Amino acid sequence: MKEEHQKQYAGLWMDTHEAILITQENGDFSIGDKVKADQYHGYSGEHGAMNAEKVDNRKYYKALASHILKYDEVLIFGPGKAQEAFLNFLHEDQHYKNKKITLDTSGNITDPQMIAKVRDFFND
Repeated sequence: MKEEHQKQYAGLWMDTHEAILITQENGDFSIGDKVKADQYHGYSGEHGAMNAEKVDNRKYYKALASHILKYDEVLIFGPGKAQEAFLNFLHEDQHYKNKKITLDTSGNITDPQMIAKVRDFFND
């Protein structure tokens, strides 16, 4: 008899500089890992700065992607457009093809507000 896989849920609050993972353990959500984006300032000139930003974003997105890989469903939320850019990055990777990823917006909110948002989203 095949054992049924229990879905794993996570929330990811993110902006362009940092992200906070909200994970579920023992039925309740809590703050998990925090990831900061690297800022490399070694390039000079406008072209060099743009290339540095692309490299920084790619490294940041790769780090975030590794944190959410084991989850079946992920709510990604936060201010600005970073979530959309990250979702586009994930669409390029086959590992995320069968995952349910939902985008939402929110401003800068407290850790308890993040936990409540993720809990409410997955418990509806």
